[in-house]
Amino acid sequence: MKQFHAGLFVVIMLYLATGCMSRKPEAAKQHSRAEALTALFQKQHEEDLFHGGVVISHKGETIYENYLGVADRTWDIPVRENVKFDIASVNKSMTAALVMKAVEANKINLDDYLVNLLSGFTFEGHFHPEITLHHLLTHTSGLPDYDGIPKALQANQFLEFKRSRFTNAEYINFISQLEQVGEPGQQFHYSNFAYHLVAIILETTYAQPFGEILKDKLTKPLGLKNTISESKNENTIPFLAKAYNYEESKGEWHENLFIDLSLGRRIFSTASDLNRWANVMDNPGYLNKQSLDLMKTNHLAAISNDISYGYGWVIIDAENKSRMGDLGINQPYIIHGGSTEGYKALLVSINSGEYIISFLSNVGNRTRELELAKEIANIIIE
Repeated sequence: MKQFHAGLFVVIMLYLATGCMSRKPEAAKQHSRAEALTALFQKQHEEDLFHGGVVISHKGETIYENYLGVADRTWDIPVRENVKFDIASVNKSMTAALVMKAVEANKINLDDYLVNLLSGFTFEGHFHPEITLHHLLTHTSGLPDYDGIPKALQANQFLEFKRSRFTNAEYINFISQLEQVGEPGQQFHYSNFAYHLVAIILETTYAQPFGEILKDKLTKPLGLKNTISESKNENTIPFLAKAYNYEESKGEWHENLFIDLSLGRRIFSTASDLNRWANVMDNPGYLNKQSLDLMKTNHLAAISNDISYGYGWVIIDAENKSRMGDLGINQPYIIHGGSTEGYKALLVSINSGEYIISFLSNVGNRTRELELAKEIANIIIE
């Protein structure tokens, strides 16, 4: 009996020792990655290429988190975990998800025609009668982007346009008079106006402001406490990072003062909330599997060889390549970046959520978001 106990003791000790030995290399590897990431972001910060927050997760667990720089240069307020940034076009994934939520509830359909969805509005121009909600979500509607507005409104970084303070009816009327770039379903042409119309369609569908829809249908159910949308400039957004651009010739930072919150239903969030949001894309529950699959399917396969786009995400894998969002890695991933008036944002989910990278910055024309994402990917992926 004593021999049995002695043998059992030896087996247990060997098991524990083997487990400890197997964990040591992994712990050392993670420590090495963390050091490399810290060095990368410290260098970016010291060169004024990044002021903001970054969160990286592995299989749902945060493995790196850092906040650097200044959120408000007037008062020298530092960036902290709860400081919000405009997530710019990363908001398209949330807008698309809200559409899929409405589709699941049988409130709208992806093949609904735009003209029918806007039947409650009158406008002086026109929309192609065959544009569908699917076309809007995939940037195949034939609608233009900001470069399609009158030249006079493009001056001074679109200053006059961005101070227009449109109502929904006025905005629809404005977009209806822009010249289309092509027929629906025939080509990819990135269009912010398409997604702005989607936001208005959601407001019409639910008879609520976009910010309330976002809260009721997305942020509250998912516990994203630092993610909000605001469309009234009169309202103060708590813990909001100011946006800056750098004027090289004068060596000066300039705060961006002309963000019209009524345009495009802007969403403000943190790197932590964005990281949690990306995890939703590979975990049916908030959306069903069919909806998630549609969001992550390349809907451009028949019309483009160099752009892959789903609903609010660029899709890149062995079969689908894309010059937009190319990180130069072999693993499949979904990605979307954003840039607007001094803010930069990027969110990427690699290999079905194995790694998720999220970061937000408020030194817009200095942050090279895609190059930064490439460097991060090279550090964390073996």
